[in-house]
Amino acid sequence: MMNPSEFKLIFIMKNKKKVYTLGPKGSFHHLSCVVYLGGQQEIEFCESFAGVFEAVRAGHLGWIALYNSLAGIVENHENEINKNFTLLDEMDYEVKLCICSLPDTDLKDLVKLYSHEKAFGESKRYITEKLPKAELIRCPSTSHAAEKVSKDKEKNTGAICHAETAKFYGLENLSSIPNKRKNETSFGLFAG
Repeated sequence: MMNPSEFKLIFIMKNKKKVYTLGPKGSFHHLSCVVYLGGQQEIEFCESFAGVFEAVRAGHLGWIALYNSLAGIVENHENEINKNFTLLDEMDYEVKLCICSLPDTDLKDLVKLYSHEKAFGESKRYITEKLPKAELIRCPSTSHAAEKVSKDKEKNTGAICHAETAKFYGLENLSSIPNKRKNETSFGLFAG
C-alpha cells in the first residue's frame, strides 16, 4: 500500500505537472509544499497569487495558503478557487517563527527587523519585550526578509522567519518566538 506522499508524487510525475507556489525559496509556501510532496522536486516559484493562478490555468498544479488559525483567511481568493479550479487536497502546516541574523550577531544588538506584516503581528508581544527599540521594516514575505538580511549583510539587522528559511540564506537562529496559541496555516493543492 502506498502512503499518501508516494501517491501524490506518482500523480504529479505521471502527469508531468509542476507545482507552483509563492516564493522565494524558504517561504512558508515552499516549506509546506516540500513537506506535502515529501521532497523538493517539481516546485516552481511565483511572486504573486495571480502568478500561481496563471500557472494552474496553463495546466500545472498550484499550492497556496488558504487559512491561518490566528489570522483567518490568508487572502480572499476562495471564490477564485471555487469558481475556476478544483481543490485536490489540503494540509495544515505549523507556523514556527524565529529571529535570525548574520553569524556572530547577538539578539540584544539588533536595531532593524525585517519581516512580513503578519509575522510582525504574530510576534508583537515578543518583539515589544525583547527588542522594543528595533525598527520594524515590512517585506513581501518572511523569506524575502531573510534573503534581504543575507544579501545586504548590514550589521545588527535581523529577520523574522522560519528556522529552515534562515538556513537557506546562511543566517543563524538567534531566538525562537514562542506561540501563545496554536498557529497553523492550511495550504491547498489545486488544479484547473
